[in-house]
Amino acid sequence: MPEYYPIYLQLEKRLCVVIGGGKIAEGKLPELLAAGAAVRLIAPSLTGKLRALAENGEITYIPRSYRPGDLEGAFMVISATDQAEINQQVWQEAQSRQQLVNVVDDTPHCNFIAPSILRQGDLAIAISTAGNAPALAVRLRERLEREIGPHYAHFLRLAGRLRAPLAEHISDFETRKAIWYRLVDSDVLALLEQGDETSALQRISEIAGFQFQADLG
Repeated sequence: MPEYYPIYLQLEKRLCVVIGGGKIAEGKLPELLAAGAAVRLIAPSLTGKLRALAENGEITYIPRSYRPGDLEGAFMVISATDQAEINQQVWQEAQSRQQLVNVVDDTPHCNFIAPSILRQGDLAIAISTAGNAPALAVRLRERLEREIGPHYAHFLRLAGRLRAPLAEHISDFETRKAIWYRLVDSDVLALLEQGDETSALQRISEIAGFQFQADLG
């Protein structure tokens, strides 16, 4: 089997069709919605959580089984049913349309796989086992979650505010690059983990070489 090429997709307002209304489909929707995807869910019945999403207008729900032609216009397709015949039909239609398609827990019928994801603000770490042992990916994510807390998201918010003024004060790319590594390797993350933003900002200012103020709102 060829190796997978890891990427992050921009799904904002892109149509993603999910086939199936059970617990497996339920587990797939949060990441799609968080990415801003326009989700169309096709299933004869739904779990309570999925029904709530449909009733709240967060997804478009078609209350029936999949039919050929349902994937028209989709950017991504996820088939999350326990019916092999339907999964096969979804795979074939998606392939004919050259769409991204994942038949859950059926790697040969996937042209992409969904990793286990750890998120802290703008930090996203994707862990994949190429479909061989998704449970291992989950356990690795849980281990990382114990080490990578909300202070990483805080650091990235500050870093986002620092980029423009740092470029204004220091035009040389190599110098800026060195400063970024000094910041990452410094005690700024530890100070943020302790909740001491004042000291963290002071330390950033010392390393950057100018007074840095960050209004995060």
